This record gives sequence, C-alpha cells and structure tokens, in this order.
Amino acid sequence: MKSETPSLIAVVVRQIMIFAALAMVAQLVGVFLEYWSDNQNLGRLAIELETAALIPGVRIAEGKRTYVLPVEMRARYGAADTGYFVRALDPSGAILYTNCASDCEVYFPTPETRRLDFWMMELKPGKPLNISGGRSVSDDPDAVTIDVAIVGDRDGIVYRVLFNEIQDHMALPMSLLLIVVLGATSLSIAQALRPVRESAALAARLDPLAPTARLPVEGMPREIADYAKAVNGALERIFGLMRSQRIMTSAISHEVRTPLAMARLELERIADPRARKVEEDLEALNYLVEQLTTLARLESGGIVEPERIDPVELAQQVVAALAPLVFSSGRTIELDEREPASFRGHRAMIENALRNLIDNAIRHSGLGAAIRVVAGPGPCLSVSDDGGAKGKAAPPRREGEGADRSGLGLKIVGRIAEIHGGRFEFADLPEGGAVAKLCLPPANGVSPQS
Repeated sequence: MKSETPSLIAVVVRQIMIFAALAMVAQLVGVFLEYWSDNQNLGRLAIELETAALIPGVRIAEGKRTYVLPVEMRARYGAADTGYFVRALDPSGAILYTNCASDCEVYFPTPETRRLDFWMMELKPGKPLNISGGRSVSDDPDAVTIDVAIVGDRDGIVYRVLFNEIQDHMALPMSLLLIVVLGATSLSIAQALRPVRESAALAARLDPLAPTARLPVEGMPREIADYAKAVNGALERIFGLMRSQRIMTSAISHEVRTPLAMARLELERIADPRARKVEEDLEALNYLVEQLTTLARLESGGIVEPERIDPVELAQQVVAALAPLVFSSGRTIELDEREPASFRGHRAMIENALRNLIDNAIRHSGLGAAIRVVAGPGPCLSVSDDGGAKGKAAPPRREGEGADRSGLGLKIVGRIAEIHGGRFEFADLPEGGAVAKLCLPPANGVSPQS
C-alpha cells in the first residue's frame, strides 16, 4: 500500500528533530569530554553523590546519634575489599560507624582535625578515581559528618556522576527547548500555510474554462505566491486556447449551416429514392452541426443568473414539444412524477439537456420503444427506454455511432451538469435500453439525492 505524502509541517518537524538529535549528541560528547578531563570536578561530584546516598543512615535514638548503613549502599560499603570506605563522625569527632580499621586511616584526616563542611583529597591522579572526601550532614556545627574514600572505582561511580550531570544540565533543558521550538515552528508553518490550504480548496472548485478562474495570491508567502501566479498563468493560457477553439467551432458551424440548407432545398426538388437517402445524411450532419453550436455556446461564458425551476412544469413543456417527433418515429413517451423538488439553474440549458436525452433515446432505441421521462425524486430529471419490443429492429447505425450511445448530445448534458454544479449519470439497463439521470442543485440548498 502506497503511503500518503507527508505534510509540510511533518517534514519540517522531522528535520528539526533530526538536527536536534545531532545537536544533543554533539553536546553530549562535549559535556562528556569536559567533565572527563577535569578530575578535580569529577572527584567533587563523586563525593557529593556518595555522601548524599549515605546521609540517610544517620539516626537519633534516645537523644544519641547513631549510624546504620543504608540498605542500597551495603553491597558497596558493607563488604570487604571493595575499594570503597566510609566513616561517620559525631559532632565531637567520635566514630559512629566505619567499614575499616587502621588500614584506611591513610585516606581520612584524624577525627580531631576534621572540622570542615566539605573536603576532598586526590589520592592518585588520573583514572580510575582514587579520591577521598567528606561533608557535614547539615550546616549545624553539631552535625554528623560523612567521609568516604574511593580507591579504584570498581562500581563506576564516575559514570553515574556523568549521567546525573547530563540528565540535570542537558537532557531537561534541551527537551524543553525542543518542545518550544517544535511547537513554535508547527504553529508558524500552520499559520503561513493557511492561505495555501484555502487556495487548494478553491482550486478544487475552479472551472478551468471560466474566464475568472484564478487563484488568490494576497497574504501568501512569496514562494507560494509565485507558484499561484504560475498556476494562474497556466489557467489563462488554457482559457485562451479553449476560447480560440470555441470561436473556431462556432464559426465552422455557422458557415456549414447555409450550404446544408441550400443542399436540402435542392434535394427536395428531386423525385428520386437516392435523393431521400442523401436527405437523411444531410439531416444527420445538420444535427451534428447544431450540437457543435450548442457546445460552443455553453463554453462562451456570460451566463445569466440561475432561476428557480419546477421540474414537472419544465418536463411537461419539453415532452409536449417532442411528443409528435417521438410518435412519428414509432416510439411512445410518457411523463411520470416521483416526489420532485424544485432546483436552481438556467432554464434554456436544462431544456436543452432534457431534449438531448429524449433525442438520444429516440436515436438509439428500437421501434416500439417506450420512453419514460421522470421528474424526481428530488431535484432530478431522468429519461429511460426499454430498448424496443422484441422482433422490432432498431434503426441502422451510421458510421461513427457506438453501441454505448455516447456522442455529443450526452457530452453536452454532462457539461451542463458541471456548469450547474450538479451531476449526470448514464447506464445501460440489463433487461435492455438505458437510463440517463440529471441532478441539479436544489432550491433549498440541500444536496441532491443519490
């Protein structure tokens, strides 16, 4: 299944996220290198991290201070030969807790001299960390102090320090910045593309043959406005081409009518069966010329304002006018009503469309065919025929006529439907014959029924 083309907002947001990820990676590398190269700062942060985790072990029971190693720190400071040492001192300098004896005195100052709020000493430069240090539990002069020594850093405290620094000083600020940038960018693009979306909706409704079919360019970004101007230029060229074709078609149609009329007058004076056959051919040619003229007139523009039309009254008028032609051709015609509703349109065009549909049924049905004109349901008109009675052949088709009954007549009806914003449907019936349906915008503004 082919995926849909992403929107411009999605493309921009995706690009911002990619570059933001690259920026975060670059900043991550920079932060890592900066901290990794500064052993003093790493040591200080490691002492602060470890003492903060050990401070909860301070207890006061019956007015006396005691110390119990926190559960989560026992694996590191409760076992022997781990390389991690701890000592808790009361305000007088007495040892409340220690995980080592005299072997770790080298890492800590003597209790008598230990009176600083925070201290640190580098035991050995470089990596892994070899440091000792400590701090008071609080600012109170009588507070308990916690001293720690890290020798070899087997548990990788340095990496926890780096992770905490990245999380506190980079991840959160960068995430907030990214959210703000993405939100501002999405909002800005959405506002900038609003006229573009409106133009796209207008373009979907444009009739390229209408002389006023243009896209607006006001209020658009310069690049989009240039694109809209290019589209307008293409529409102007299309309209100019169609106008030239209409003028040519109309001119040819009018020029051909006169010699056709003169030829028919001359043939009427000849009493020969072959002359009658030529008259039939001239009649078909005259019909084609009339259809071309009608099509050129439809595309000529300058259409008057639509009016409210009663489908029953219009159908009665057209059926009454064409009934003699229908009966003389060996077919029948009837008018039926099925809950019709009035519609808005150009009366002359709708009459022309209904005439074309009835004429199409006459031309392409067999002798004895029953033609039915239906007003309704809703703002629709339909013409159907049963194809003719069995055993009665349809009139012979002339060269160029197709079995699907397509021709200029139906194209004209379709174009009339487009001009009115309606729809035209045509289908052959399984039992024989065909049905054509023309639906137009209703007078009450509700969509035509299906």
